[in-house]
Amino acid sequence: MTSTVEKDPAAAPGAATASRPEAPKAAEPRRKGNLRALAILLPHLAHCRPLIFGAAIALLVAALATLTLPLAVRRMIDLGFSAENAGFIDRYFLMLIAVAAVLAAASASRYYLVTMIGERVATDLRSAVFAHLTTLDAAFFDRARSGEIVSRLTSDATQIKSAVGASVSIALRNGLMFIGAVVMMVYTSPHLAGYVLGAIPLIVLPLVLFGRRVRRFTRTAQDALAEASAIGTEAAQAVPTLQAFGAEQATRTRFDAALAGYYRATQGATRMRALLTGVAILLVFAGVVAVLWVGASEVLRGGLSAGSLGQF
Repeated sequence: MTSTVEKDPAAAPGAATASRPEAPKAAEPRRKGNLRALAILLPHLAHCRPLIFGAAIALLVAALATLTLPLAVRRMIDLGFSAENAGFIDRYFLMLIAVAAVLAAASASRYYLVTMIGERVATDLRSAVFAHLTTLDAAFFDRARSGEIVSRLTSDATQIKSAVGASVSIALRNGLMFIGAVVMMVYTSPHLAGYVLGAIPLIVLPLVLFGRRVRRFTRTAQDALAEASAIGTEAAQAVPTLQAFGAEQATRTRFDAALAGYYRATQGATRMRALLTGVAILLVFAGVVAVLWVGASEVLRGGLSAGSLGQF
């Protein structure tokens, strides 16, 4: 009977997924097709259509309000700050306050809506995973550890919540603003826009390479945390037995080793995030300075107004 259970892969259909440290090869396809794996979230997102629609409207309003600010800056610089234009300047500053109020309201609405979308998806996902667990046979639970299952239900679902909520929202906002900004830059100064668009691949490529390494370290950290959670849960459920056999020190050693592995993984992920932040800041600001340098030369030659450079 024991050999039959061990040889029959169909006896525990979720074993490879729940016990990831024991089957590292099964996890490899997920790294290559991680975006396709997110398709499993689509049925859960379908329950959030009103929230998604509201978040999209708030996102659009916030992006338009942000892109409106440079236009006002251009007009004020070009018209100059003189006593004759005092009334005009006052109206523009009042308009900027109104735009800022719209931006604040839209941003607050977007934050609330996308956060609730993430919470809703994470809740539904935890419920679906738990419901699936209740249908698995005893062979799965003989091989899987309860602590790791709990970790997958809690910490892994929290990671998905962050991705569905804040991360997707920021990506959509930046993507929308990028499209609007490119259109406005080309309209303002096609010459400078060419410099910016040409520099984007040079900036993005290193960030993508760093981002892949960050994702790899983060995945390792999640697996290490699941291992530590499994050991801690099993030990907490069997403390009297551990004390009866004098296994307290051995159990503490195992748990400390698992925590040390988690710390090393998070240390690597944090180091890569720090490098990613430094490289991003250096490349982006170097690109901005270079474009402003070229733009200042254009202003001195009379090919571009100071207000247009400020807007750009």
